[in-house]
Amino acid sequence: MWAPVPVIATVPHHPPLLPTPSHKVIVRRTESRRTFSEASAWCADCHCAGGNPAPPADVNLSLVINPPAPDAVDALRRGVARLREAGHVVHPRVTFEAGDAHRFAWKSAELGADLVVAAGGDGTINEVVNGLQEWVEDRGAEKPLPRLGIVPLGTGNDLAGGLGIEGGDPEAALLAAASGVPFEVDVARVNGRYFLNVSTGGIGAEATEETSSELKRVLGPVAYLVTGVRKFVQLRASDARFTSEGRTLFDGRFLLFAVGNAWRTGGGNWVTSEADPSDRLLDLCIVEEMGHVEVVRIARAVREGSHVNHPHVTYLKVPSVEVESSEEITVNADGEPLSARRFEYSLGARVTLSVPRVPSVHGERGG
Repeated sequence: MWAPVPVIATVPHHPPLLPTPSHKVIVRRTESRRTFSEASAWCADCHCAGGNPAPPADVNLSLVINPPAPDAVDALRRGVARLREAGHVVHPRVTFEAGDAHRFAWKSAELGADLVVAAGGDGTINEVVNGLQEWVEDRGAEKPLPRLGIVPLGTGNDLAGGLGIEGGDPEAALLAAASGVPFEVDVARVNGRYFLNVSTGGIGAEATEETSSELKRVLGPVAYLVTGVRKFVQLRASDARFTSEGRTLFDGRFLLFAVGNAWRTGGGNWVTSEADPSDRLLDLCIVEEMGHVEVVRIARAVREGSHVNHPHVTYLKVPSVEVESSEEITVNADGEPLSARRFEYSLGARVTLSVPRVPSVHGERGG
């Protein structure tokens, strides 16, 4: 969906406005579990609805938008108007090409934004996360990192879905992000590329990479299934060695592996269903080579997240993972493709999400 981030000129001083129409349970999880509609139900004059707080006064919010359709832009414009009427500072920035979201996020942090909201799909969120993490690398602990909010506008919306952030109403999602509760999470990385959700290799990564934007536009989440069926017919295994801190975890042929900081990938597959994005550990899932019949049997379990104890599945929690192969293999990080013979997975600086409610320890199944 996006190419590697190119070097682009500095963002203009005046950002463009919206276009006109044409490890286990964490103590933090005891916080209030407001519903999505409750979190977004405050009114423009900052009076609370149902006892739920409006955003803190004078929030400096940067909204990074990768608009899929005019309707989404119109809904976001209404949300921006409500936030401004409530006295908050909102800077909408609309992406035009690959790397824009990354650049906008870095600049937003540099200019002191309190909250950066990524409005788009998993790829847009990934670019924003990489921009924020790059800013941390550049600036260290000089200034606090902005909180991160999400307005799901993509096809799979796997990260948002696992967090319980509902799609279909961009205005409500924007208001919910602005009034959300804090949820501090880990940020994973592979070969220098950061990701919040899941990185997969093997047939899962190939299916994601080969699912075109046009197919996703026409078919929505079913597009992942169509491409997955094609990969299933071929069913080509790969060979790799997986290690962590010098210990061999798996050495052999596999169909799929996933390194998860969160839970879902590929339009709703709970491949790392036991993950906890705040436990400072990565969940490693390896599905061994097997025949077509066995794959059919395990596919539903992977979809539901009930595969972790399957005899042909290796599932572990580790602080880091190294994957080495004699041939080049493709992995993705939140849908962004990488190809190499060696991949190094680790954890980077943490980020605080602004969510309607703190999710349950293994994700929100209704999202």
